Amino acid sequence: MKHLSVALTTISLFLFLIQANSQTWTTNNVSVDLKNNHILVSDKGIQKLDIVSICFNYTEPLSVKMEKSNKDSCVLLLTFPAWVNFGSPRQEQLARVIILPSNRGIRFTGSPTWARKVSIRIADKHEHYFGVVQNLIPDNSKSPDLRGKTINVVVEGESVGYDENFSSVWSAFYFSNKGYASFFNTFSEGKYQFAVNGITELTHKTGDLDWYLFFGDTNDKILNAYYSVIGHPKFVPIWACGTTIWRDENKGGKDEILNDIKKFSELNIPITTWMVDRPYSDGSHGWSQMNFSDSLFGNPDKWIKTLNNKYNVKFLTWIGPMTFGDTDFPGLIGGMMNYMDLTNPAALAEFEKRLKTRQYTYGVQGHKMDRADEYFPIYHRWYDGTNNLNYDQKNKYIYLYSKVTDKMLKDNWGSDQFNFARAAYQGCQPHLSAIWGGDSRSCFDGLEGNMANSMRCSFMGFPVWGSDVGGYLGEGRIDERLYNRWLQFGAWSGLFEVKIDGSGGRGEDRPPWKYSEELQQTFRSLCEQRILLLPYTYSLSTTSAVNGPIMRPLAYVFPKDSLTYPIWNEYMFGNAFLVAPVTDTINTRDIYLPEGNWIDYNNIQKVYSGKTTIHYTAPINQIPVFIKQNTMYVTGNIYSGSTKSWNPGFDKKPEYAIHVFPGGVGDSCQFTLIDYLGKNREVGTKCKVMAKRIEILIDPLSI
Repeated sequence: MKHLSVALTTISLFLFLIQANSQTWTTNNVSVDLKNNHILVSDKGIQKLDIVSICFNYTEPLSVKMEKSNKDSCVLLLTFPAWVNFGSPRQEQLARVIILPSNRGIRFTGSPTWARKVSIRIADKHEHYFGVVQNLIPDNSKSPDLRGKTINVVVEGESVGYDENFSSVWSAFYFSNKGYASFFNTFSEGKYQFAVNGITELTHKTGDLDWYLFFGDTNDKILNAYYSVIGHPKFVPIWACGTTIWRDENKGGKDEILNDIKKFSELNIPITTWMVDRPYSDGSHGWSQMNFSDSLFGNPDKWIKTLNNKYNVKFLTWIGPMTFGDTDFPGLIGGMMNYMDLTNPAALAEFEKRLKTRQYTYGVQGHKMDRADEYFPIYHRWYDGTNNLNYDQKNKYIYLYSKVTDKMLKDNWGSDQFNFARAAYQGCQPHLSAIWGGDSRSCFDGLEGNMANSMRCSFMGFPVWGSDVGGYLGEGRIDERLYNRWLQFGAWSGLFEVKIDGSGGRGEDRPPWKYSEELQQTFRSLCEQRILLLPYTYSLSTTSAVNGPIMRPLAYVFPKDSLTYPIWNEYMFGNAFLVAPVTDTINTRDIYLPEGNWIDYNNIQKVYSGKTTIHYTAPINQIPVFIKQNTMYVTGNIYSGSTKSWNPGFDKKPEYAIHVFPGGVGDSCQFTLIDYLGKNREVGTKCKVMAKRIEILIDPLSI
C-alpha cells in the first residue's frame, strides 16, 4: 500500500506539472492551445484549425509562447531570427500577437514595427474553401470550390478576367466546409494558396495582422458574425427588387426612353426601374459634366417626372469615378483616365455638387457604378497620405467609391435609393445595394460564367447579385433560346436587370417587341412573377444580415454534403426554392437534389426525395424550380411598378398570400416577412406539424 501511495503521489505531481505548463486559453466556446509552436484552435471542443505558424516577412518564428492571458485576451510572444529585420542591431526580434474574443470567434492582432509582410500557414485538414474571388480564376473552373487553387487578392482590370466575363469582386474572406470562416481585415494585396502541398497559406503585403475566425453551426450565423465586423448589408428599396431595363446607349435620348417604356406598357410587361447608361452628359466621354445634355436629354425635370408619375418607374444613371479627358475638376489623381482622389474634400464636394444639382434634383435615385477597376493609377499619393506602401490603393479605392456614392445618395434620398457595381471589395456591403456580374458575353458560355460568378459572390457575403440579362459583349441581337434561358435566370436572381440593345450600343437591339410572341410571353410572365414575389425577395434582401444571401450556393446551405461542393449551376433562392437554370440549347439537364423532399414548382403534385440526381426536361418557356418541403414563402400585390399605367387598380386592394409546404410530424419552419405596407415591420410566420393537426401562426399584418 505504501508503494501504491507513492506511485499515486508521483502521478498526481506529474499531472499537476502538465497543468501548470499547459498553454491554453478559452473564450466563450473557442479554445486556443499551443503545442510544438503550433496554435490549435477548437470550437466547442472540436479542433478546427492547426495554425502551423504566423510569419512576418515570410519567416517562421523560432518559438511561440503564451506570455499571459485572462478572460479578455491572450498574448502570444513570437521570437524570430535576427535577419528577419533588415535594420540594426542584428539580434533576435520579438513580436506579440494578441488574441481577443470576437462575435462567434476570435481575433488575432499584431503590428511589429519591423514587419512588412504577414503570412498565416494552416495545416490542411482535407478542407474545401469557398469565397475570396468572384471571377473564375486561376483556371476558368466554374466550381466554387477553391481547394488546390492559388488566388491573388487584389482588384484587377479586365486583362486578368475569365474570357466570357469581366467581373471584379474580391475579398480576404472565405468559408471552410469544417464550420468556420476566415477574414483578414485589410485593404493590402494578398495571395491565398488553398491546400497546396498540405498547407493553406494566407499572405498580405502589410505588417499589420488583423485576422478573424468565425464559427457557427450554420453559415448564416457565421456570415452574421462577419457582418458585425464590416457592417450589415445596405437596405434595398422595394422598387429595386423588381425589374430594371436599360440600353448601353440611348442614341434617341429621352424620346427613346419614353418610347421604350410606352411599348413595355403596351405589352403589359411590368417593370419598376429604368437606367440610362453613358453617354448622356456633356463633357469628355459623354460623362464628365454629369448633367443631362440639352441635345438629347433636355428638360429632365419633365421626362423623369413622367417616368415616376405616369409609369411608377424609378430612374437610375451610370456614373464613374473619373473625368476621362477633362481636367477641369478639383482633386484629380491623374493618369490617363483622370480618376478622382476620393479622399480629397474638394473632389468629394464637386462630385456631390454636380450629381445633386444636375441629377438628384430631377429625380435620379441611384446609380450603376462602373469603371473603378480598369485603369486606376497606383503609386500616386492621395490627399489623406495613402501612397501604396502596403499595396492597398486598388482595393481601398473600390471601397471608397461605394462609400462615397452611398453617402451622396443618402444625403439626398435617405434610404430610398439604390446603387450597384461590378467592382467591390470587402467592406462595401454596407454601402453597396447589389453587385452586377460584369461584362459577360452574349452566349451560353457567358451565361454559364455569370452563373458561376453568382455562387462565388454569395460565398463572399454580397447578398444581392444580378447579371446583364442577355449578356453585354456580342453582335447585338441574341438567339431567342438564349434570351429565354437568361431571362429565367435573371428573374430568379437577387437583382433582375435586362439590357435591350446590342454590344456597346452597337448592332441590332433586342427589346421584346422585336422577338416572337412566345418570347414576349416569357418576358411578361417572368416580370409578373417578379412583381408577385416582391414580398419574398424584399424580405430576403432586408433580412440578409441574419439570413444570408438571396442566391444561396448548395455548398453554403448543405456544407456536410460533399456532392454540393463543385455545383455552380444550382442554388437555393432563399430557403424555399431550389433553382436549376438551363444553360444550353437542349431542354434537359441533370439536377442534384440534396437531402429532404422537393416539390416541383411547375407541377406541385410531383415530389422528389433528396440525396439523388434526377434527369429533368424543361420546355423553353420553363425553368426547373423546386420547393423544399417544410418551408414557407410569401407573394402578393403590394407594389405595382409600371402595372399602374394599364391596371391602376392593381395595388388598390393589396394582399399577401402565404404559401406553406409542411414537413412531417414534429417538423417546423418559419419565414420573416418584412411588411412593406406596415412600415417595414418584421412579421413572423411559423408552421408546426403535430400528430393530428398543422398549426400556422402569423403575427398581425398591415393588410
